[in-house]
Amino acid sequence: MDTKYNKLEINKKLAKSNETIEEHTDNLLLQANTLKEMNYIKDDNLFIDLQEACNSHDIGKANSQFQLRVKKHFMFNENKEIPHNVLSLFFVDKNKCKDYISVCFSVLYHHYHIYSPVDIFYENKELIKKFLKELYVDENKYDEMYDCIEDIGDLFSLNETDLNKKYAVLLKGFLHKCDYSASAGIPCEIPNDFLIQGLQLWKKVNSIEYNDLQQFCLKNSDRDIMVTAPTGMGKTEAGLLWCGNNKCFFVLPLKTAINAMYDRIKSLSKNEYKNNVALIHSDMRSYYFNNNQENTSGEIDFDYILRSRQMSLPVTVCTPDQIFDFVLKYPGYEYKLATASYSRFIIDEIQMYSPDVLASIIYAVKLIHNYGGKFSILTATLPPFVKNQFLKIFGNTIIQNDFSHEGTDRHNVKVYEKTLDSKDILECVKNTRCDKVKKYLVVCNSIDTANKIFNELSQELLSSDIKISLFHSKFIKKDRAEKEKQIMNSVKNTSQTEIWISTSVVEASLDIDFDILLAELSDLFSLFQRFGRVNRKGKKDFTDYNCFVFTELQGNAAKPDFLDKTIYKFSKEAILTVDGILTEKTKNALIEKYLSCENLKDSKYIQQYNSTYKYLQNLLEYENTTSKQLRNIDNIDVIPVSVYEENRDEIENAVNALCDSSLSKTEVFEKHEFLKSLTVSVSKYYNKSAVKSIRTKYLKIPILECCKYSFEKGLEIDKEKLRKTKITFDPFI
Repeated sequence: MDTKYNKLEINKKLAKSNETIEEHTDNLLLQANTLKEMNYIKDDNLFIDLQEACNSHDIGKANSQFQLRVKKHFMFNENKEIPHNVLSLFFVDKNKCKDYISVCFSVLYHHYHIYSPVDIFYENKELIKKFLKELYVDENKYDEMYDCIEDIGDLFSLNETDLNKKYAVLLKGFLHKCDYSASAGIPCEIPNDFLIQGLQLWKKVNSIEYNDLQQFCLKNSDRDIMVTAPTGMGKTEAGLLWCGNNKCFFVLPLKTAINAMYDRIKSLSKNEYKNNVALIHSDMRSYYFNNNQENTSGEIDFDYILRSRQMSLPVTVCTPDQIFDFVLKYPGYEYKLATASYSRFIIDEIQMYSPDVLASIIYAVKLIHNYGGKFSILTATLPPFVKNQFLKIFGNTIIQNDFSHEGTDRHNVKVYEKTLDSKDILECVKNTRCDKVKKYLVVCNSIDTANKIFNELSQELLSSDIKISLFHSKFIKKDRAEKEKQIMNSVKNTSQTEIWISTSVVEASLDIDFDILLAELSDLFSLFQRFGRVNRKGKKDFTDYNCFVFTELQGNAAKPDFLDKTIYKFSKEAILTVDGILTEKTKNALIEKYLSCENLKDSKYIQQYNSTYKYLQNLLEYENTTSKQLRNIDNIDVIPVSVYEENRDEIENAVNALCDSSLSKTEVFEKHEFLKSLTVSVSKYYNKSAVKSIRTKYLKIPILECCKYSFEKGLEIDKEKLRKTKITFDPFI
């Protein structure tokens, strides 16, 4: 620490209740050195400026009002105190900076609450001067800083490709990274020294050679790549070979798919996985706790959770919401963008996203590419529109390849231009059931259709030896987890004939392999995902039809806003050309021809995409101070009233226990997890029918009255009760 701060006694003044300003600053400098040593900061000037930003960012905390507050735990008083980041600005040493304005920008904006620090600077001249005198700073420095404040503010108006803007954003992002890690007491980055070794061991144990896809990814590991490859070609291993021993984010759309990918990468790391691979989504703590086999103490490893959330581990498996939300440009967004600047990204299942989320991903890719991050778009199906958007970003620098011709044929398709009903399913079972064909998957477009078919089949098969089950998104979390286990285990029981009625929840989230598929058509992308749940490994006989497609819409799926009618129209035209074995190459050819950019240019999907992308482009930095969500989430978790009644005693015991301040963090977590395990997600609109709620210090869960619930059928809205409460029925539940 610089000797010029000796008068301030920062070795005695507190930055936090348990750490002096000097100690905290030294910890930041250690993190900065880590980033430099790992070659994540390649620009020497940037490193010099980061050191100065670290040195000066918290010096303003030496003021008497802050010291009193940190000791006495007072609330911030805007009439008596100036935010420390504004005062710290005056300690930036211009002579030590390569880009003085960028350093000032980083220090001034490393905290941003309700009020802009620039407004605070302008409106509190006399109070600032008072504190400057107390901190041994010449009062005249306020007037000298006045002009600089305008220059700092001008950085916000610069284009995202402007070199000065990029420099300032990176510098501020790295300052945040050092600050967050120092405050949390964890390393800002842990080196990736396990992935290549783990893949080599995987290859040796399985006695295999890398296939063409995997060799291609390995060969082009220093390039951005865009690859189409069918299921079964080892895309996961190919992506990881492309990543090598670099920092990497594996981005997937669904939690269950993310959990499975995390487990696969975790297996490459063996017992050191907590220093190598992270899982990030909204239920990560629960998944960590329930899948930590070596944890015999029953305690949660909160340090591992913290390292995961800080993105300091070499490989992170996550949803786009967790890493790409920086496109919303909220205060502090620079942290994730700076981390992305030296990272690699594997994006899988790109066709699965809604248009608003896709627009956010594409815009994030553009920004990250501009800052130096690398990408592997590795997917089974690549929509032409998405491909064109990537080519606009990368131009000729991205390496493309299509391995569809190397895929194993797995599907023999029969198409019916009619709606799917229970009689079709019974007829199919009657005609195909044999020793080798016993597992039937029915995928419906909407829950109401799935419920209808399940109810009809249950009656028809009442005295049969055929087992029938229902699976969709409207089960409480505990039951949904059990349903997932059951559907995955069902294919292992070869003696039992089973019919599973489901919705799109099975499309990409579960590793299941059925004998026969009966599916409604929504669009080609979803349909081909549904095909992937049948003959998954290509080892089953498919000389006869194993996929039956019903093109006509019914139930809620037939309503105007349920599906994109343009995409559905062309998807129907495409699938009606199919009869018999459908190769991977033909699947992609159908997508290229029927779902072309020209055909979809007027679709609602493209309109929504363009609208979201334009919004993100025009969004002003720090304008968005409240929301960090990419998706328009209009749902709320509730407990169905019957579930509440059945578990009333346990629920009340948990709520009462959470009032006990002596509970450990693990005990608090376990009680909350129990309460959340009884919830199901519904539209916020139904919250109006909830007459009571479960409340804890950190949680509020409404009790949903207007419904029935069972493990067999899940949540069923009682329309009669809804009418009495004057709430309109939501057709999409």
